[in-house]
Amino acid sequence: MEDKGVATLDRALAILATFSEAEPLLSLAELSRRTGLYKSTLLRLLASLQHWHFVVQRQDGQYHVGPAALHLARLYQRSIRPAELVHEAIVAVAAEVVENVNFYVRRGEARVCVDCVPSPHAIRHHTLVGEIFPLQRGAAGRVLCAFSDDLATPSLEPVRKAFACVSHGEYVENLSAVSVPVFGTGNQCEGAIAVTGLSARFTEERVDFFVRQLRRASLKLSRALGADNALLQQLESVLDAPVPPTPITA
Repeated sequence: MEDKGVATLDRALAILATFSEAEPLLSLAELSRRTGLYKSTLLRLLASLQHWHFVVQRQDGQYHVGPAALHLARLYQRSIRPAELVHEAIVAVAAEVVENVNFYVRRGEARVCVDCVPSPHAIRHHTLVGEIFPLQRGAAGRVLCAFSDDLATPSLEPVRKAFACVSHGEYVENLSAVSVPVFGTGNQCEGAIAVTGLSARFTEERVDFFVRQLRRASLKLSRALGADNALLQQLESVLDAPVPPTPITA
């Protein structure tokens, strides 16, 4: 009986997870196709979700997420502190990569370091919180541009597809960086996590390792910050994808 109850709950949650920013309205047929559930089963589950106001059916027959979900979202927002989540994420990455790990946000036509964990190496390039850098240069800058509607150019499409960018000596000679985007509610790019260090330590093998660690951190942090399920699935699909074949260089 317990297993059956859990299965029913899983199915109901799968229905809710089907809605996305891009497709907030779905028909019964589309819900059936995407969840793999028979329409008769779907109708029973939707009736329960409607009773608890997690789903609403419009007059045209389409369904959308209901107001109960908004209530839970507000409770979740009150329970988290985004800055703490970001710091926990970059500390975890730094423990794995043993290099500088920084978090940048866009400020107009520049990017600003708002949090960092320094490398333990004796020879390193240390970034300070509050430092301002060009938005159009460096791996983190290009990531922020790639996921900004007003700055995303066709040349940055590889960055968008890979959810990652690599640069060597573009901003400072002999300094390399690997960066990934972090998303929040509405799939807005909230910032970029970057691993930076001496180019001599950024071998092809290490860069590949950095990218994989950063993508996983991005997925976890983006989920915690409220990114859409469809976008999270895109991130999951590239977790172990190869590093972009042509790193951006000066």
